Amino acid sequence: MVGVDQGTLIMYDDQTRSRWSQLVGKATEGPLAGSRLKKLPSVITTWGKWRSQHPDTTVYVKPSTPYRVRFTGESFSEIAQGGDGPVENKDLVVGLEGHVEARAYLVRYLAGKRLINDLLEGAPIVVYLHDDLATARIFDRALDGRTLTFRLDQGRLTDQETGSVWDGLGGKAVEGPLRGRELRPHISTHSLWFAWKKYRPDTVLIDSD
Repeated sequence: MVGVDQGTLIMYDDQTRSRWSQLVGKATEGPLAGSRLKKLPSVITTWGKWRSQHPDTTVYVKPSTPYRVRFTGESFSEIAQGGDGPVENKDLVVGLEGHVEARAYLVRYLAGKRLINDLLEGAPIVVYLHDDLATARIFDRALDGRTLTFRLDQGRLTDQETGSVWDGLGGKAVEGPLRGRELRPHISTHSLWFAWKKYRPDTVLIDSD
């Protein structure tokens, strides 16, 4: 069963009837209050981009389940290209948690840069927004004892140190000296700003240079 609490989806487990936050996987009420589910890597992307990477994917759709089309490739692009101005509750962010620190990258800001070489708790990371303005990934920039610096070269994700070309969806080098090597992905959360700030009010918002 599911419900909504202040705009955030809340799930109920059949065994204990505890209430779970869909955003963070934490039980907020019930016998399991305070417990957390283990986060697994996932990605929000367009069907076209996913299918280009995984053409044999099958999709399960239950026709009897009502749904509302809210987030599409077009709506993500519209939000991302919303221009300047202060962050709003309806804005999309990419949230990332360290051991203590939390960060949120404003998608409107990312849309103008497409990638950010950053640090989280001293560890080098790269935040990359694909050209569809909907697919965002965060990877560890450390590889084999050195830190890579990423840039866009004619629209392709490359590292400055070796000139290798990387697949920004899977984090794998597809051309150059590092071909076949993979970056470690970070578990991030694509969320509306109001939901993320409620969960992590201490978050650092990355929305300007």
